[in-house]
Amino acid sequence: MGVLGWAFGVRPALLAFAGLTASIAVAAPSPPVASGAGGVMALAIVPSSATVFAGTATGGLYVSGDRGEHWTLVGGAVAGLFISALAVDPAETSVVLAGTNGAGVFRSVDGGREWTESNKGLSNLFVEALAVDPLPPRAAYAATDGGVFQSLDGGRSWQELREGLSEPFVTALAVVPGSGVVYGGTKSGMVVRRDKGAARWIAGPPVGRAPVRGLAVHPTSPSTLYAATGAGLFKSVNAGEVWSSAGTGLTTIAILAVAIDPVSAGRLYACTGSGLFRSGDSGARWGSVDTGSGAMLFNTIAIDRERGGSILLGGEGAVARSDDGGKSWKTVTLPAPPPAEEEP
Repeated sequence: MGVLGWAFGVRPALLAFAGLTASIAVAAPSPPVASGAGGVMALAIVPSSATVFAGTATGGLYVSGDRGEHWTLVGGAVAGLFISALAVDPAETSVVLAGTNGAGVFRSVDGGREWTESNKGLSNLFVEALAVDPLPPRAAYAATDGGVFQSLDGGRSWQELREGLSEPFVTALAVVPGSGVVYGGTKSGMVVRRDKGAARWIAGPPVGRAPVRGLAVHPTSPSTLYAATGAGLFKSVNAGEVWSSAGTGLTTIAILAVAIDPVSAGRLYACTGSGLFRSGDSGARWGSVDTGSGAMLFNTIAIDRERGGSILLGGEGAVARSDDGGKSWKTVTLPAPPPAEEEP
């Protein structure tokens, strides 16, 4: 089914779910009305650029050229597809990968204008997550319902990394840049690790015994990582060997996504079933953030690596944007996709 049937996964809509220790008050307009684009399941910010991509469940792929202020629906090969994952090659930013729920991976080499199917060697077409190592050999990874695949040619072709992966339904990915280390989170709540040159995955202990929806690796302490799961937020300081709860102050165990501010690594953000939360002390304590978007839930988060205070959140048919570290927000409704043509 892919993306865990929208009930679980890396970037689930989870519409069934109804640090800083103080909330951040925001004056904002009324929340927007959903556009019909469906939940925003993936976001990708192009480095050293104002270009941002948003993948949706029913509307296909959108692109913004002004950091999320205005959005345009992308046509062509990705039109109308369920876009479940996105990744930009940090070293060659014109190369963008889009993972889909049932059609595999699509690749663009011109910054997202034209797209082609890129599934050579990819035996499972339900893509849950994508990741690209920014340093040589710049490996790309695709997590699917049936395992993890690696590409060493920019996403043109794929090879399965099977050995040692007892749970093939992989729902989250994170890479340690330049080290050859890649982490994967599974539907059953395991976090697995594959080291540089290793032939097998190494499985750690269960993390909350619920699907892992997102992983985040500390940018300067690569043995520290966070796991967003359906049973709470967890932290490991020894490369996944031991996990502990990092959810003090969170008001729900339904954690949809987690991200680390690349400019201030002690600052974390978590999208939850109760809204957005922020921590200023590496996850020890959390406080809620008022995004001004009412009851809208956010499935995914992206932070600009070069502008740490620039944050994007993907919600139901809309993207919320902050340029000041979450002090103020603007929510932009995505343009509605054209109605499906009726068959004669």
